[in-house]
Amino acid sequence: MVEKRDQTNEESPVIVLSKKRTPQLKAKLEEYKGRLDPHKHPDLQLLTHSEAMYKITVLERLLIDGSVQTHVLSSEMAEKLGNNFDVELFDKACAVIEDYCKTGGKNLIGGSGLPKANRFRPSSESST
Repeated sequence: MVEKRDQTNEESPVIVLSKKRTPQLKAKLEEYKGRLDPHKHPDLQLLTHSEAMYKITVLERLLIDGSVQTHVLSSEMAEKLGNNFDVELFDKACAVIEDYCKTGGKNLIGGSGLPKANRFRPSSESST
């Protein structure tokens, strides 16, 4: 099993944490969490295809591990969620988080964007 995981890691696209943007990414995580329905368990929000939950999952892994092996994480989520795993939402979440790391969100259209440096207040907006 370890050999299979290592092989997957070598082939998996990797999102790497941008150290200089870590404070902004932490603030963005809080913003995403603020978009959740406080009356629903986070796992239920994943099941109902909450875009914010996919971004939270990717961003939490990134901030904890320093990188995200996207195929590994998608496999873990697919195993957990079964047929409820939404590949499109997962791929979009990875693309958004990766662009935040690489460019600060310069290639993204719409949404609230990455918080400005030295201004890390979570937004209450419900946009991407």
